[in-house]
Amino acid sequence: MTDFYSQVPKTLVENLEYRRDLLAWADTPKKQRTLWTACNRDILYFVNAFCWLYEPRASKLRGTKSKIIPFMTYEYQDEAFITMNESLGIADVGVEKSRDLGATWMFLTLYFYHWVFNPFSSFGLMSRNQDLVDKPGKKDTLMWKLDFLLSGEGGKGGLPPWMRPKNVYRTNLLMENRDNGSTFEGSATTGDAFRGGRKTSIGMDEFASFGKGDDYEAQAATQHATDSRFFVSTPKGASGAYYDVMHEPSSMVKIILDWRSHPDRRLGLYQGKDGDLEILDKDYKYPEDYKHVLDGKIRSPYYDAECARPGATPQSIAQELDRDYGGSEYQLFGPEMYEAASTRTMMPFKQGIFGYDVETLDPRFAATDDGPLNLWCHLPDDMPIRDQTYVIGCDISAGLGGSHTSNSAIVVLGATTYEQVAEYATNTVKPDDFADLAVAMCKWFGGAYLIWEINGPPGSGFTRRVLNQHYDNIFYREVEQRNFKKKTKNPGWFSSEKTKPAVLTEMSHAVKSGKLVLRSEKLLEECRQYVYKEGRIVHSRSVKTQDDSSKGQAHGDRVIAAALAWHAVKDRPPEIKAEEFTQEIPYGSMAWRMKQRKEKMELVKDDGWD
Repeated sequence: MTDFYSQVPKTLVENLEYRRDLLAWADTPKKQRTLWTACNRDILYFVNAFCWLYEPRASKLRGTKSKIIPFMTYEYQDEAFITMNESLGIADVGVEKSRDLGATWMFLTLYFYHWVFNPFSSFGLMSRNQDLVDKPGKKDTLMWKLDFLLSGEGGKGGLPPWMRPKNVYRTNLLMENRDNGSTFEGSATTGDAFRGGRKTSIGMDEFASFGKGDDYEAQAATQHATDSRFFVSTPKGASGAYYDVMHEPSSMVKIILDWRSHPDRRLGLYQGKDGDLEILDKDYKYPEDYKHVLDGKIRSPYYDAECARPGATPQSIAQELDRDYGGSEYQLFGPEMYEAASTRTMMPFKQGIFGYDVETLDPRFAATDDGPLNLWCHLPDDMPIRDQTYVIGCDISAGLGGSHTSNSAIVVLGATTYEQVAEYATNTVKPDDFADLAVAMCKWFGGAYLIWEINGPPGSGFTRRVLNQHYDNIFYREVEQRNFKKKTKNPGWFSSEKTKPAVLTEMSHAVKSGKLVLRSEKLLEECRQYVYKEGRIVHSRSVKTQDDSSKGQAHGDRVIAAALAWHAVKDRPPEIKAEEFTQEIPYGSMAWRMKQRKEKMELVKDDGWD
């Protein structure tokens, strides 16, 4: 920062007086050049001495009735400005924000600063639709805010005439500084946005709110148009391109703007849980009748007031204030479950590659640093410890590999301890081969009880293979015949609008109560992404995430496998041993072949496609 910035007062009246006196002093070209140079050297001096904001709620925020107020940065904004300025043109920047912290004005003012002072700067602007980028007469657009930074409105605000570019060309979605060759260009949110040009930086405002698929298209289209994209947003669900860029490891610079960073909103900070209250802001004087909310969150009177406003919901508070990606959607698994489960996850004891003999299905395991099998159990003599029986839940995919494909997943639970002991996930193994792998793993775990989702062609193919392998320690569901009152038992678990919520809810309650212990962080993260959407339970990333990793990371398959395993634990008492399940009809006999044919016909009738 320059010596000039340290002289700028940060209270409303004093700042206004400083600006008035500064403009009165700058009555000669030499003095104006001095101020121009000071602004060019220090963006914070430029912002605090010469930039203005349009804020209809100014009376609430700054104690004035005027909608046009001086841009006076808070400490958290100073830090963000410096970071963004250092990253401009050389790195992508992700800004995660609570609402009303000035993030949009900040990145636009940063761009505007370079548009004024740095020749041949070129900036692209995008929002969730084109009308939010530029629309005549609309004050909420990005381009209007730039117009205001330049010229103000009604004779108020804007740069002094001697600092403004003399030759500015303005048309829809375009603003050119023809004095120095710098430009602003707005764009619709399409896959072709800015593909043909090169930009110093491209700003994407409220990126998490881009339409389904538009976020990934915009991300892909801008990747080679600039080295510096600004992804600015409040969280909106644990899915989508914004979720990905903020959570995946990368070289992107990340900036967090939390409501607690605002000096006015953090007044009276407190935290309380289970009847215990801790006052974090010791200097704040509460009214004697103030009702503190002891829910474990860090709160303040501002936060409490926002929660009490009409229309506020846990989801809206999670999104707009808490920056909670999962909580901003109506989640199937509540925060209490995550709180309980997150303390019990751990790194696997071993990882490796699981294989088997194709003729006998005898299992074999090779330890590696990054294999698809994760183990949370000991392996004496290269076999899982046999201190209990085990249950294996499977969710089956088509095994096509490539992008946008789900995993086939296995989750192994101890039938006595109720702890997760293993996890396997891959999207490159076909259903038949995955059935062989699952049976081999059942053998490895001492004849484990096997349950799987039968729905669709992958489930049907898996089922046929398991039956052909004559593995008998499997889950059977009761099926009522359509034309008869009697019930039969068919192999595998069938997912429906009734059964799916039931098993997922069962698992959630078990984890929350501490009865079921999940060890996998990946499994827990997939739980977070299950939401209610349009009356159905969906895994949000499986419908919104573009997964080009060929690793099947976008789907909640581990959750289904775990829920089925827990369902099977309750279905089959742990004291029943695998060896008690025997073939009653002699193998290869006519009776055996008729039984096999009957089972396959029943499978066809109940394959999930009626």
